[in-house]
Amino acid sequence: MKDNPAAFDLSVIVPCFNEEGNIPLLLERTQKTLSEAGINGEIILVDDASSDRTAELIRAAEAERPNVRGCFHKVNQGIVGGWRSGLAASSGKYVVTIDADLQYQPEDIAVLFKAMDPALCDLVQGWRRFSSENHRIRYILSVGLSGMLNVLFGMRLKDIKSGFVLYKKEVFEDILTYKKDYLVFQHFITIAADAKGYRVRQVPVKFERRYAGESFITRPIRFSLKVLQDLPKALAEYRFTK
Repeated sequence: MKDNPAAFDLSVIVPCFNEEGNIPLLLERTQKTLSEAGINGEIILVDDASSDRTAELIRAAEAERPNVRGCFHKVNQGIVGGWRSGLAASSGKYVVTIDADLQYQPEDIAVLFKAMDPALCDLVQGWRRFSSENHRIRYILSVGLSGMLNVLFGMRLKDIKSGFVLYKKEVFEDILTYKKDYLVFQHFITIAADAKGYRVRQVPVKFERRYAGESFITRPIRFSLKVLQDLPKALAEYRFTK
Protein backbone atom coordinates (compact mmCIF):
# COMPACT_ATOMS: atom_id res chain seq x y z
CA MET A 1 0.00 0.00 0.00
CA LYS A 2 1.21 3.50 -0.82
CA ASP A 3 2.06 6.00 1.87
CA ASN A 4 -0.93 8.14 2.78
CA PRO A 5 -1.13 10.97 0.21
CA ALA A 6 -2.47 14.48 0.54
CA ALA A 7 -6.17 14.62 1.26
CA PHE A 8 -8.66 14.13 -1.57
CA ASP A 9 -12.18 15.46 -1.85
CA LEU A 10 -13.55 11.96 -2.49
CA SER A 11 -12.40 8.41 -1.82
CA VAL A 12 -14.02 5.72 -3.99
CA ILE A 13 -13.99 2.45 -1.99
CA VAL A 14 -14.35 -0.74 -4.03
CA PRO A 15 -14.39 -4.18 -2.36
CA CYS A 16 -13.16 -6.76 -4.89
CA PHE A 17 -13.52 -10.54 -4.83
CA ASN A 18 -12.51 -12.39 -8.02
CA GLU A 19 -13.11 -9.33 -10.19
CA GLU A 20 -10.24 -9.62 -12.69
CA GLY A 21 -12.65 -9.23 -15.60
CA ASN A 22 -14.10 -6.00 -14.25
CA ILE A 23 -11.19 -4.03 -12.78
CA PRO A 24 -9.69 -2.57 -15.99
CA LEU A 25 -13.01 -1.14 -17.21
CA LEU A 26 -14.02 -0.09 -13.70
CA LEU A 27 -10.81 1.92 -13.35
CA GLU A 28 -11.10 3.45 -16.81
CA ARG A 29 -14.69 4.59 -16.31
CA THR A 30 -14.14 5.78 -12.74
CA GLN A 31 -11.06 7.79 -13.65
CA LYS A 32 -12.90 9.36 -16.59
CA THR A 33 -15.86 10.23 -14.37
CA LEU A 34 -13.68 11.89 -11.73
CA SER A 35 -11.79 13.85 -14.38
CA GLU A 36 -14.83 15.03 -16.33
CA ALA A 37 -16.69 16.01 -13.14
CA GLY A 38 -13.65 17.89 -11.80
CA ILE A 39 -13.56 15.74 -8.65
CA ASN A 40 -10.23 15.43 -6.84
CA GLY A 41 -10.62 11.76 -6.04
CA GLU A 42 -8.76 8.58 -5.20
CA ILE A 43 -9.78 4.99 -5.92
CA ILE A 44 -9.22 2.40 -3.21
CA LEU A 45 -9.44 -1.20 -4.42
CA VAL A 46 -9.72 -3.80 -1.66
CA ASP A 47 -8.80 -7.34 -2.67
CA ASP A 48 -10.79 -9.65 -0.42
CA ALA A 49 -8.54 -12.74 -0.70
CA SER A 50 -9.39 -13.38 -4.35
CA SER A 51 -8.27 -16.60 -6.04
CA ASP A 52 -7.87 -15.03 -9.50
CA ARG A 53 -5.65 -12.18 -10.77
CA THR A 54 -7.53 -9.44 -8.89
CA ALA A 55 -4.64 -8.64 -6.52
CA GLU A 56 -2.15 -8.62 -9.41
CA LEU A 57 -4.26 -6.15 -11.37
CA ILE A 58 -4.68 -3.91 -8.32
CA ARG A 59 -0.91 -3.81 -7.75
CA ALA A 60 -0.34 -2.96 -11.41
CA ALA A 61 -2.91 -0.16 -11.19
CA GLU A 62 -1.20 1.21 -8.07
CA ALA A 63 2.10 1.38 -9.93
CA GLU A 64 0.58 3.10 -12.97
CA ARG A 65 -1.96 5.49 -11.45
CA PRO A 66 -1.02 7.93 -8.66
CA ASN A 67 -4.54 8.14 -7.24
CA VAL A 68 -5.11 4.36 -6.98
CA ARG A 69 -4.47 2.57 -3.69
CA GLY A 70 -4.68 -1.12 -2.95
CA CYS A 71 -5.59 -2.99 0.22
CA PHE A 72 -5.13 -6.74 0.45
CA HIS A 73 -6.89 -9.20 2.75
CA LYS A 74 -5.23 -12.52 3.55
CA VAL A 75 -8.63 -14.05 4.36
CA ASN A 76 -12.05 -13.19 2.99
CA GLN A 77 -13.82 -10.59 5.14
CA GLY A 78 -16.89 -9.79 3.05
CA ILE A 79 -18.23 -6.46 1.82
CA VAL A 80 -18.26 -4.71 5.18
CA GLY A 81 -14.69 -5.86 5.85
CA GLY A 82 -13.73 -4.34 2.51
CA TRP A 83 -15.44 -1.10 3.47
CA ARG A 84 -13.56 -0.98 6.75
CA SER A 85 -10.17 -1.52 5.11
CA GLY A 86 -10.92 1.01 2.39
CA LEU A 87 -12.13 3.54 4.91
CA ALA A 88 -8.99 3.11 7.03
CA ALA A 89 -6.83 3.74 3.95
CA SER A 90 -8.88 6.69 2.68
CA SER A 91 -8.05 10.37 2.92
CA GLY A 92 -11.13 11.87 1.29
CA LYS A 93 -13.48 14.34 2.93
CA TYR A 94 -16.24 12.18 1.47
CA VAL A 95 -16.28 8.48 0.68
CA VAL A 96 -18.42 6.52 -1.75
CA THR A 97 -18.87 2.75 -1.77
CA ILE A 98 -19.46 0.99 -5.07
CA ASP A 99 -19.30 -2.66 -6.15
CA ALA A 100 -16.62 -3.81 -8.60
CA ASP A 101 -19.00 -5.72 -10.89
CA LEU A 102 -20.23 -2.63 -12.79
CA GLN A 103 -23.88 -3.16 -11.90
CA TYR A 104 -23.74 0.30 -10.36
CA GLN A 105 -22.43 2.69 -13.00
CA PRO A 106 -19.18 4.56 -12.21
CA GLU A 107 -20.58 7.57 -14.06
CA ASP A 108 -23.21 7.90 -11.34
CA ILE A 109 -20.50 8.65 -8.77
CA ALA A 110 -20.67 12.20 -10.13
CA VAL A 111 -24.46 12.18 -9.66
CA LEU A 112 -24.11 11.27 -5.98
CA PHE A 113 -21.31 13.79 -5.45
CA LYS A 114 -23.36 16.59 -7.00
CA ALA A 115 -26.36 15.66 -4.82
CA MET A 116 -24.33 15.86 -1.60
CA ASP A 117 -25.25 19.11 0.09
CA PRO A 118 -23.70 19.02 3.59
CA ALA A 119 -26.26 21.54 4.81
CA LEU A 120 -29.13 19.23 3.87
CA CYS A 121 -27.87 15.65 4.10
CA ASP A 122 -25.13 13.47 5.58
CA LEU A 123 -25.22 10.68 3.00
CA VAL A 124 -26.59 10.22 -0.50
CA GLN A 125 -27.80 6.77 -1.50
CA GLY A 126 -28.23 5.63 -5.08
CA TRP A 127 -31.79 4.43 -5.57
CA ARG A 128 -31.51 1.54 -8.01
CA ARG A 129 -33.48 1.70 -11.25
CA PHE A 130 -33.26 -1.89 -12.48
CA SER A 131 -32.74 -2.33 -16.22
CA SER A 132 -35.34 -4.33 -18.12
CA GLU A 133 -32.81 -7.11 -18.57
CA ASN A 134 -32.23 -7.73 -14.88
CA HIS A 135 -33.66 -10.90 -13.39
CA ARG A 136 -37.22 -10.26 -12.24
CA ILE A 137 -36.69 -12.31 -9.06
CA ARG A 138 -33.89 -9.94 -7.96
CA TYR A 139 -36.14 -6.92 -8.48
CA ILE A 140 -39.09 -8.45 -6.65
CA LEU A 141 -36.94 -9.47 -3.68
CA SER A 142 -35.31 -6.05 -3.47
CA VAL A 143 -38.58 -4.13 -3.59
CA GLY A 144 -40.24 -6.50 -1.13
CA LEU A 145 -37.42 -6.35 1.40
CA SER A 146 -37.14 -2.56 1.13
CA GLY A 147 -40.88 -2.23 1.73
CA MET A 148 -40.76 -4.52 4.76
CA LEU A 149 -37.78 -2.68 6.26
CA ASN A 150 -39.47 0.68 5.70
CA VAL A 151 -42.49 -0.49 7.69
CA LEU A 152 -40.53 -2.10 10.50
CA PHE A 153 -38.15 0.83 10.99
CA GLY A 154 -40.55 3.68 10.34
CA MET A 155 -38.81 4.95 7.23
CA ARG A 156 -39.94 6.02 3.76
CA LEU A 157 -37.01 5.32 1.45
CA LYS A 158 -37.32 4.04 -2.11
CA ASP A 159 -34.40 1.59 -1.85
CA ILE A 160 -33.11 0.91 1.65
CA LYS A 161 -30.76 -1.88 0.58
CA SER A 162 -28.60 -0.14 -2.04
CA GLY A 163 -24.89 -0.23 -1.22
CA PHE A 164 -24.02 2.60 -3.62
CA VAL A 165 -23.74 5.41 -1.09
CA LEU A 166 -21.72 8.61 -0.70
CA TYR A 167 -21.06 9.67 2.89
CA LYS A 168 -19.35 12.33 4.87
CA LYS A 169 -16.33 10.34 6.03
CA GLU A 170 -17.02 10.70 9.74
CA VAL A 171 -20.63 9.61 9.19
CA PHE A 172 -19.54 6.37 7.51
CA GLU A 173 -17.09 5.72 10.34
CA ASP A 174 -19.91 6.12 12.86
CA ILE A 175 -22.34 3.92 10.93
CA LEU A 176 -19.80 1.08 10.93
CA THR A 177 -19.57 1.14 14.73
CA TYR A 178 -22.47 -1.27 15.16
CA LYS A 179 -22.73 -3.60 18.15
CA LYS A 180 -24.51 -6.74 16.93
CA ASP A 181 -23.02 -9.65 14.97
CA TYR A 182 -24.79 -9.24 11.62
CA LEU A 183 -24.63 -11.66 8.71
CA VAL A 184 -25.29 -8.97 6.08
CA PHE A 185 -24.99 -5.57 7.72
CA GLN A 186 -24.74 -3.92 4.30
CA HIS A 187 -28.54 -4.04 4.07
CA PHE A 188 -28.96 -1.93 7.20
CA ILE A 189 -26.71 1.05 6.46
CA THR A 190 -29.49 3.61 5.95
CA ILE A 191 -31.39 2.14 8.89
CA ALA A 192 -28.33 2.68 11.07
CA ALA A 193 -27.89 6.18 9.64
CA ASP A 194 -31.48 7.13 10.41
CA ALA A 195 -31.29 5.71 13.93
CA LYS A 196 -28.15 7.76 14.58
CA GLY A 197 -29.87 10.94 13.42
CA TYR A 198 -28.18 11.31 10.04
CA ARG A 199 -30.04 12.77 7.09
CA VAL A 200 -30.42 10.51 4.06
CA ARG A 201 -30.98 11.74 0.53
CA GLN A 202 -31.74 9.38 -2.36
CA VAL A 203 -31.20 9.88 -6.08
CA PRO A 204 -32.03 7.44 -8.90
CA VAL A 205 -29.12 5.53 -10.48
CA LYS A 206 -28.86 2.86 -13.15
CA PHE A 207 -28.47 -0.77 -12.11
CA GLU A 208 -27.36 -3.19 -14.81
CA ARG A 209 -26.29 -6.81 -15.11
CA ARG A 210 -22.85 -7.79 -13.82
CA TYR A 211 -20.27 -7.05 -16.53
CA ALA A 212 -17.97 -10.07 -16.03
CA GLY A 213 -17.44 -12.92 -13.60
CA GLU A 214 -19.86 -14.51 -11.19
CA SER A 215 -21.69 -12.94 -8.27
CA PHE A 216 -21.20 -14.32 -4.77
CA ILE A 217 -25.00 -14.11 -4.52
CA THR A 218 -25.71 -17.31 -6.43
CA ARG A 219 -29.01 -17.91 -4.63
CA PRO A 220 -30.86 -14.59 -4.13
CA ILE A 221 -33.66 -16.09 -2.04
CA ARG A 222 -31.25 -17.78 0.36
CA PHE A 223 -29.21 -14.57 0.60
CA SER A 224 -32.36 -12.59 1.38
CA LEU A 225 -33.16 -14.97 4.22
CA LYS A 226 -29.97 -13.77 5.92
CA VAL A 227 -31.60 -10.36 6.16
CA LEU A 228 -34.50 -11.95 8.03
CA GLN A 229 -32.04 -13.62 10.40
CA ASP A 230 -30.50 -10.22 11.08
CA LEU A 231 -33.82 -8.47 11.66
CA PRO A 232 -34.13 -9.15 15.43
CA LYS A 233 -30.62 -7.78 15.97
CA ALA A 234 -31.32 -4.67 13.90
CA LEU A 235 -34.65 -4.04 15.61
CA ALA A 236 -32.98 -4.30 19.01
CA GLU A 237 -30.12 -2.00 18.02
CA TYR A 238 -31.87 0.59 15.88
CA ARG A 239 -35.60 0.53 16.51
CA PHE A 240 -36.33 -0.24 20.15
CA THR A 241 -33.51 1.98 21.41
CA LYS A 242 -34.58 5.12 19.51
